Amino acid sequence: MKPRWVCRIIGWLYAALGAAGTLSREIGGYFRFTPVEAYLYLGLGVWAIWAARRRTRTSLLALACIGLLSFAWSLVPWLGLPPAVTHALGSQQALDVLIRELVAIWGVGTSVRAVLDWRASHRSTAP
Repeated sequence: MKPRWVCRIIGWLYAALGAAGTLSREIGGYFRFTPVEAYLYLGLGVWAIWAARRRTRTSLLALACIGLLSFAWSLVPWLGLPPAVTHALGSQQALDVLIRELVAIWGVGTSVRAVLDWRASHRSTAP
């Protein structure tokens, strides 16, 4: 799949989660959002949507950064941060962690794969 499409899909997913989190603080029993968490989702989603409309390298950079941030965000309880920080970033529910980990794997994997494909195409055309 093209990096811009992946960036766009991740952006709309995070933007939808952020919008849902700012409008209502919980979705059934699956998601409970803190204000910080909702705005983080919304900010990352808008950034990804914006990057998907730019050059390919911009969307690749956004994918890599959002993927790494999502991975770090899912590790917050195990990083030994102060309780105020872990509370502000929200409770780690199974669906939250699953979505963040999948976004991390898909984002970083797509960006690495696109860079490796680009390098291979430039190596094959070099004298």
